[in-house]
Parts: sequence; structure tokens; C-alpha cells
Amino acid sequence: MKNYKNAVAIAMVALMVFSIYSTVANANDQEKEYEGYLTAAREMAELEVIEDAAANYRKALDMKDTVDVNIEIGRMYVDNGWLSEAISWGEGVVEKYPEEPAAYEFLLQQYISAQHYDKCFVLRDQAEGREAVNAAFEELMGQIEYVFEMEYSTYDEVGVFGNGYCAVLDEEKWGYCDLYGDEEIKAKFLWAGAFTTDGVAPVQDENGNFYYISESGNKKIAIQNLEKCMDLGLSINQVLPAGDNGKYAYYNQKFEKVFDGEFSYATAMNGDVAAVERDGKWDLIGADGKMLTDAGYDNVILDEKGIAFRNDRVFVEKNNQVLMIDKEGNQIGEQTYDDAQLFLQADGYAAVEVNGKWGFADKDGKMMIEPRYEEARSFCNQFAAVKKDGSWGFIDAAGKPVIEFAFEGAKDFNERGCVFVKMNGKWKILKLMRNNYK
Repeated sequence: MKNYKNAVAIAMVALMVFSIYSTVANANDQEKEYEGYLTAAREMAELEVIEDAAANYRKALDMKDTVDVNIEIGRMYVDNGWLSEAISWGEGVVEKYPEEPAAYEFLLQQYISAQHYDKCFVLRDQAEGREAVNAAFEELMGQIEYVFEMEYSTYDEVGVFGNGYCAVLDEEKWGYCDLYGDEEIKAKFLWAGAFTTDGVAPVQDENGNFYYISESGNKKIAIQNLEKCMDLGLSINQVLPAGDNGKYAYYNQKFEKVFDGEFSYATAMNGDVAAVERDGKWDLIGADGKMLTDAGYDNVILDEKGIAFRNDRVFVEKNNQVLMIDKEGNQIGEQTYDDAQLFLQADGYAAVEVNGKWGFADKDGKMMIEPRYEEARSFCNQFAAVKKDGSWGFIDAAGKPVIEFAFEGAKDFNERGCVFVKMNGKWKILKLMRNNYK
């Protein structure tokens, strides 16, 4: 009985050893077969017999599917100029391996090669959402961070964006386009000002009449109580400046004076502060009609909307020098300037000219980007337009050029990453793809 038990035990051990041996042998055979398919695939790829190479790769994948072999197949398509196949294959790899950074990196490379920039940014969102971004992917995205495309619509002249619209001149008449440069309000006015958050813009029609229109393009505010209107300013918080019979005053939208006082010129009341001219001298005034300064400045810098006060700062001219001041007239910093542009956003820098060159200062008067440009516009939505060697381009807040110096003129980026630039005598919209891919 004892011998029988020993025999059974020996037989079981032998059977186990045989099973292990068979498993190992079979695994070795499968590995050899797998390597054989890969070797054949690579040899065919080297000979540029792509279809046979792909067939052998697929047999290998049927045995063992890995992201590395999938990418190797994709690179085979790339190396042989089969870009569309490489893209299709890469999209399949991303779908198959949604958490593998290498899959996204490969596909991104192909999208960039094909200039499918919109797909690049969609892919970036997917990779970030799945935490599948590696350093190589980020480096590739950095290469196209400022890639752009140009819209087809062109205009003879353009204003600046306000509340989603921009005044544009087309065949000697002014109308309005949207944030992407597409016409929204038909060009039919002799003059057109900017829209504000009040939802209205001042215009002059073909008969010379002044009034305000709504975003529909129709008359919204009619001129009342004025003898002879000669100019309208922006309506901000329902207060607006208007020129009547040679004098300016401030009115509400029913054209009732909001306070007594007549001026040679009056700017829009922004942040409850405006600049007014009397007897050839300028000072600041509050929304209650009280004078904030009594310095008699020689001039005040206005922006293209007719605003003097923004970001709690005003640029004034006194004794042939431009100063940055606050609304009480206190000088900010010790620097004086040859010229300046208003601040356009709270955290942006203002363009200032010193010794014939333009640079950028913050609201404390500190020079943040040293003067070195021929002309410049203040920072708006992270970018500033600057002129160098006779052409305009764009820089970021660090002073790094991000969009080539290739334009005859440039305006300010709007909140959708679009900006008007001038080419061949016409203005058209430049769209940053990183903001306009969806």
C-alpha cells in the first residue's frame, strides 16, 4: 500500500513537471512565432512593402497587443508618407489605449504634420482630462500654441471691439462685425462709435443725423433737447457726453443734463471719471459734476473709444511731458513719457514712449518691458501689438514675440482670441486656434 501511495505521488509530480514544461515550451513557441511576425513585418517595412508589413504586424498584435507595437505600425505609415493612414491608425490607438501618453504624443505629431490644428487642441483636452500628458506632448503643443488662421472678410478701416462688436468701414460706409469679423449690422452709417455694456452705440446716419442704435442696428435713443448735435460719446452707465451747438455736456439717455456745466470737449464717463476741456486746458471731473483736479493740463490721452480714465489711471500732458496720474491728480511713479496709450485691462501693461521708443509700464509706473519698439498698443487679453522694423506683430507679457512681425497694422485681441490685422491695405481677422477650435 505504501509503495502504491509513493507511485501515485511520483506520478503526480511527473505530471506537474510535464505540464509546466509543456506550458513553458508552448509559451516559447508562441514567443518565437510572435517575434517571427515582427521580424517579417520589419523586413517588409524596410523594403517598403507596406501592405505585407501591416499584415504581419496585425498577426503579431493578434497574439500580443501592446501600445509600443501599435505606435511602431503608425511610424511605418509616417516613414512611407502614408499620413492619412497614420492619422487613422493613431486615432485607433488612442481609442484602444486612452490612458497611454505615448498614444496621444504620436497622434499629435501627425495632426501637426497635417496642419489639423483644431484637432490638436481637441486632443489636448482629451489627454489632459485623462491625465495622459507627457513632456513630449507638452513640447509639441508649445510649438503650435500661437498658430492662427485668417478669416476671409476684409474691411477698409476698423474701430475697436466693445461689448462683442466692432465698427468696420466697407465701401465708405460704417457697420459692425461680431467677434469673429463677420458682418452683424449692415454698413450704412457715415460714422460709428463703439458699443458699451449699455447695449448701445453712437452713430451718424447718411443724412447727418446723430443717435444711438441697439445691437439690432435700429435706432434706440433719439436726440432730444439739443439745438444742434455735432458729436456723441459713449453711453456708460446711462451717462453720455454730447456736443450741442459748439458746447459739450453730460446727459442721461433722455437727454436731460445730469449736472450743470458746459465744456469745449468732454470724454466718456468711465468709472465715474472723465476728462473735460475748458479754455484750452484739461482736468478731471466726477460723475457728480465736481472737478477732481484743478491743474490745467495741456492735454489728456484718450483711447479710440474717447475714454480718458481706465484702470484707475489717466495719462496727462504738462510742459511737454506725459505723466501717469490717479483721479485725484497725484503722479504715479517718477517716470515721464513722450507719449502713452491707456491701460486696456486691469492686469495688463500700458504702452509708453520714452526717448522715441515704446515699452510697457504697470499701473504703479514701473517699466515692465523696456522701450525698444517703433510703435505699440497696450496689452489686451494677454497680448500687445508692437511695431518693429516697419511691421506689426504681437508679444506676450514677458516681452516674447509670439506672432510674427508681418502686418501693416494691428489692433487689440478680443476675448475670443481674435484680432484685426492689416494686410495689403485691408483689415481682416486673425484667429488664434487655441481659442477657436471648438
